Amino acid sequence: MQPNLDANGADFFHSLAYQDQLNLIWQRGILLEARRIPGFWLHLVAVNTFFVEMWICQRQYSVNLVRVLTDTNELEPYIDKLSLSDLL
Repeated sequence: MQPNLDANGADFFHSLAYQDQLNLIWQRGILLEARRIPGFWLHLVAVNTFFVEMWICQRQYSVNLVRVLTDTNELEPYIDKLSLSDLL
């Protein structure tokens, strides 16, 4: 089965090079929430039809990890602060 490479989908996002993923986040992403864990800021971003979590190093101010959230349970740390009105 071929992955769905629709330009709005997570499969398309996964097919991009890392720098292109970051560019897409900066261009089309909507920051929904940020939280802090030791050493990192975690930003929840809506990109087209999916959510991305960016791990930003507090010391270097660099993005160390970008991951697509594939399960609604992964949104749990953000739920109590999350307002979806920015998406509507």
